[in-house]
Amino acid sequence: MRCWRAAVVALAALSLAACTARVAGTPDAQVVRPSITPTVDELPEPGQCTTTGVEVLDCAQRHDAEVTEVGELPELGSAYPDDRDLRRAVLPPCRAALTAYLGSADHDATRLQAHAFWPSRDGWARGDRWRVCAVVELAPDGSRAPRTGSARDLLKAAGFSTVQLCAAASPGVDRDAAITGCDQPHRAEAVPGVLSLGAPGDPAPSLEQVNAKAADHCARAVRSYVGADRPDVFASWRAFGSQAWSEGFTSAVCYAEATRPFTGRLWGLGSNPMPA
Repeated sequence: MRCWRAAVVALAALSLAACTARVAGTPDAQVVRPSITPTVDELPEPGQCTTTGVEVLDCAQRHDAEVTEVGELPELGSAYPDDRDLRRAVLPPCRAALTAYLGSADHDATRLQAHAFWPSRDGWARGDRWRVCAVVELAPDGSRAPRTGSARDLLKAAGFSTVQLCAAASPGVDRDAAITGCDQPHRAEAVPGVLSLGAPGDPAPSLEQVNAKAADHCARAVRSYVGADRPDVFASWRAFGSQAWSEGFTSAVCYAEATRPFTGRLWGLGSNPMPA
C-alpha cells in the first residue's frame, strides 16, 4: 500500500531553547499510513475535518485534524526530496496557514499545532506535488487529542484558555518544561503575545539576540495577562532551537511563571492571593 507523509510538531518537541539555554534539535516527523491513498482529486478541502487517514468527517464528530490550506510544493526536482527539504518547503506555509485559520499567531502558546501532509515517494514519481496543511490538537503527553467542533477563528474568539500550554517545570530554567494540563498543578502558563523573531529565510538569532527581544516584550505580555506586577510571578520565555528556524519555527513563547507550583490560573489574578 502506498502511503503519504506527514509532519507534526509534537509537544515532546517543545523542549525549546529557554531563556537560559539553547537546545539543539528539530521537531520530529512521523509517517502516517492512512486507510486510503489520496489522489489530487481526493484531497480534502480547507475547513473539512478528517481522520489521520484523511477520511472526511463532519466537524461536529470527533476528528483528528482540520484542513487549513491545500496548495502546491515549490520546485524541488524530480528525485524524491529528503525529509529535511520537504519540511523546509511545507512547514513554513502550513504554519502561516494555521495563523490565518485560527485568527492569531498565538497558536505556539497552545496545544494546537500545524500538521503537514505531502505525497509519498510513489506519488512523487507520478508527478504529485501537493501539500495539505491541517491543525491538530495534542494532549499534554504529546498524543493526539481528538477534537469536536471547528477550530476556525478559535483564537480570535475566546478559545485560547481551552488549548493553552501550561508547564510543570520552569520554562526559563529547565531543559524540559514538562508540559501539563492547565487544570493540574503547574509552575507556568504560556500567555498571548507570541513574539516573532524573524522569517525562516533570515539568519537564526543568537540566544543573546532572543533574550534582548523577548525580555521587555514578555514582561509586558505577562503584566497584561496577570493584570498586575507581582513579586511571586515573573516573565520567562522559550524559543525553538536554531535547527528548526528554517522550518518556520521563528517565534518565542512568553510564560507567566510563578515562584511555586499552584493549581488554578494566573489570568486576571491581579493582586488577589496566589492560588493554592
